[in-house]
Amino acid sequence: MKLYPICSLLIILTGSIANGIVNAQEQAAPADAVKTQASDATVAQTPEQMLRESMARLAPGMPITAISESVMPGVYELISGAQVFYLTPDGRYMLEGSIIDLENKVDISEQRRGSLQMSLINAVPEDQMVVFNNEAGDAERSITVFTDSDCGYCQKLHQEIADITDANIRVRYLLFPRAGIDSASSRELQSVWCAADQQAAMTIAKSGGSLPDATCENPIQSHVDLARQVGLRGTPLIYLDNGTKIPGYQPAAELIKMINESEPLAAK
Repeated sequence: MKLYPICSLLIILTGSIANGIVNAQEQAAPADAVKTQASDATVAQTPEQMLRESMARLAPGMPITAISESVMPGVYELISGAQVFYLTPDGRYMLEGSIIDLENKVDISEQRRGSLQMSLINAVPEDQMVVFNNEAGDAERSITVFTDSDCGYCQKLHQEIADITDANIRVRYLLFPRAGIDSASSRELQSVWCAADQQAAMTIAKSGGSLPDATCENPIQSHVDLARQVGLRGTPLIYLDNGTKIPGYQPAAELIKMINESEPLAAK
């Protein structure tokens, strides 16, 4: 459509023909307005959709699992894998941290992260872990530990493993060689995995003993990938089955107490 200056338009729109055009335009205007409003309603986006578009533009490499309203008014929660972030409604500012319920003394964000990370951990079958169980093999509760045979505090925790299993709590080890997948500790963890008795081999490795070199198909790389997903920064990294995340060593007595005073996520 050709656009005319206002003065030219007044010259063109003269006589009865012009009046007819104007009348036709006036009659059509309400219908056009209704059509435009309907079109606007059709393309209206939710806040979550708008935030996804904003993140795609401002942080294109960030995977987005979900975006929803948080417990804090005016702030949105963004889930990326097992990580939790917060967004302003315009999607310009992103926060990494915790929302704490002061009245109930609860770190809501840490609970959320723990639940997400435990979902990833529980997706790993126990036959892809090194598991220490009670004598009857029927412990109902568990802790999951990212461990390295060369880690001093991992070794200290392992010295107390009988106390934990005697309390009917099984210990599920995920293998994380801190020095890298091609390191000596990785080869030692591989030898543990490939041993006929994995539990005995783990105890020997964590006691400073030597194991015969062994190679076989193993889940170490997948454990390392999972550690990155949950944000591991050091070993041991302990997860209680209620979703509580404990970075670093914790005495067996304290772990047992925390387990006994909680419920596993699956039971909630």
